Amino acid sequence: MARPDLLEIGIYSIPEAAELVGAPLASVRVWVEGHTGKQAPVIVNQLGRVGDKTAVSFANLMELRFIARFVKAGVHLREVRRIMAEARETLSHPHPFATKTVFKTDGRKIVAEIARRNGLMLVYDLRSKNYEIPSVVMKSLREDVVFDPQGEAIEWRPRPKIAPNVIVHPRIEFGHPVLKRINIPTDTIAKAVKVEGSAQFVADIFEISVRHVREAVKFEESLVIAA
Repeated sequence: MARPDLLEIGIYSIPEAAELVGAPLASVRVWVEGHTGKQAPVIVNQLGRVGDKTAVSFANLMELRFIARFVKAGVHLREVRRIMAEARETLSHPHPFATKTVFKTDGRKIVAEIARRNGLMLVYDLRSKNYEIPSVVMKSLREDVVFDPQGEAIEWRPRPKIAPNVIVHPRIEFGHPVLKRINIPTDTIAKAVKVEGSAQFVADIFEISVRHVREAVKFEESLVIAA
């Protein structure tokens, strides 16, 4: 198969992906690379090795976000793995959790049925408190994501509460976080503030508002905290 166009699908190292989805680096490494002799990878990696490092695509990042949210909600990784593997086969898509399909009525029913067949009785049925947390998780996963007309995820706001104008888009800056519509990488702005010592000065340099500068800095600080 032809190698995907890195200008189209985004590129993230494992540490970068871990920071963005807010999960431990060691866990994300296992989800992406597996554990020799013990566990296979959880995702189907679109990129594999880029240079001398393992990298993942934007679609993979959306899948890692799904895994991180469910694991944090208390669903065992073994069960998440089963759901993802069977969803790929049932929905005939290599990355179904990076699409709008699983959030539509029929998609939700399919995922719920997969969960039930694997003995995981906690998806989508709100009749029991045991079902409620994953349902809320799935709802939250639909939020802050923009889908194209084909239903593929194309834009994500990783920290909407503290940085509503920061987005991740696979076709902008290789998918790294930028200020929406301005398209300046947040790490560039944060580094400039650190060097210059003034948000106002950096705002003048980039011809953006001080509010946007501070938002970019807050976003980058949130990644450090998550790491």
